[in-house]
Amino acid sequence: MLAAIGGAVCALAGYWLATGPVLTIYNVHLVGYSGPDANQLRSAISSAASQGGSLISPPVGDITQVAERFPGVQTVHISRDWPLGLKVTVIPAAPAAIVRAPGQVAVVVSNRGLVMGLVPRRLVRASMILTPPIPAFGQPLPGWAMDALAFLEALKPGTRNRVQDLTLSQGQITGQLSDGPALVLGTLDRLAEKAAAINAVLAHVSRATQRQATYLDVTVPDRPALGSVGASIHGGSTSSTG
Repeated sequence: MLAAIGGAVCALAGYWLATGPVLTIYNVHLVGYSGPDANQLRSAISSAASQGGSLISPPVGDITQVAERFPGVQTVHISRDWPLGLKVTVIPAAPAAIVRAPGQVAVVVSNRGLVMGLVPRRLVRASMILTPPIPAFGQPLPGWAMDALAFLEALKPGTRNRVQDLTLSQGQITGQLSDGPALVLGTLDRLAEKAAAINAVLAHVSRATQRQATYLDVTVPDRPALGSVGASIHGGSTSSTG
């Protein structure tokens, strides 16, 4: 009986130590982030850290979820910062694309489609054009642009940044391949397959041929067409377009 009582007392003492004021998280040390919303990020993380958990068992999932809502954050690594705090190291999000709109200053977005801010100097990325207004800092792109961002992510890295001025007009997406032909993607359906078709065509076509072509049409991804005024390539075979 005494052993059982002693065990219960030890268990309660352990629970109190793990969750009580002795090991309460009093400080969050944010590392690796200097974005314009750094203070807001620190405040949000501190709030999440104080909502349950302790230094022994910090609420890692809640902190990560809160941090990843910020556009400049890809994810975070969390460790204990003895005696009373946590160290939250930010893995920054990289700009995934440049977004433009008539009459507005261009911005960059993360791979989650969140607006990260103005375009850094000399940054080379794929780009798209929106109907104004561009979403505010930290806000997501509209639906079609999120689909277009996923399309860009499916392209080979060497091709992705060459894609410029993706635009949706009357339900059809078009763009331009730098140092190459115009892109005709058609509707928003099957975009992953259309990216695969572009990858396959460009893998078998020289840069010289790409420069001579005027369009790459993957509206039907099973039958991609790379062509100019004189000839086109359908699924790997050349045919005249007249």
